[in-house]
Amino acid sequence: MSIGHSNHKSRVILFDIDGTLIKAVRRSEYRGFIRQMLIDIFGTYGRIGEVDFAGKTDLAIYREALEPAGVSLSVIRERLPVVEKAMVEMLDHLASTGEVFRLCPGVRELLDTLIDDGEFVTSLLTGNVERLAFAKLRVAGIGNYFNVRGAYGSDAEDRDHLPAIAAERISNLLERNLSPDQFIIVGDTPRDISCARHFGARVVAVASGPHSVDNLAEFRPDAVLEDLSDTGAVMKLLSDV
Repeated sequence: MSIGHSNHKSRVILFDIDGTLIKAVRRSEYRGFIRQMLIDIFGTYGRIGEVDFAGKTDLAIYREALEPAGVSLSVIRERLPVVEKAMVEMLDHLASTGEVFRLCPGVRELLDTLIDDGEFVTSLLTGNVERLAFAKLRVAGIGNYFNVRGAYGSDAEDRDHLPAIAAERISNLLERNLSPDQFIIVGDTPRDISCARHFGARVVAVASGPHSVDNLAEFRPDAVLEDLSDTGAVMKLLSDV
């Protein structure tokens, strides 16, 4: 059964996490823990210091860092549960010693409004491995807003494959055949735009991460915003896009 645009909960918002919903407060310390975690689990941190994390899945980040040091993607996948456990423990340790993440402008107000609105299903499309994604949201104080399973960096290395994974899960959950244009991806990097286009979803880019409005606009999203701070304008955009 296909659902129309005007029907109850007819559209799905898939939020990226880092740079879209939250920003790391102690980035250098966080990166240091990742380096040590890779040494503990794989015996090397490879080229992790040279890898640009923005918009990539964790699997892609680890492969890019570790393959030059002789660690194959199959080994990374095999040890991913150990990586996830270590990352969550590291994050909990950091959180016990001070603030780790700060919400991007307007995020809590927008999430509250989306829940009250009733038109949208709210979920995630993130490069983070699944357990880490929810640990980040929990530590940031917004974990309770995301109860519908989307897609994560532990599902596929290529971010372009994640929207289809999220769509299948959410369509099955709702027992409705949702089409790609009923999904809106909200993210802060060109890779968020690329994965939306690959799937056929709408995409709203936000310049709350490392990329400017002008830079994001070059990749032709359906809309680009400075941030999510104007809740009314964002809600209207999400309804119209």
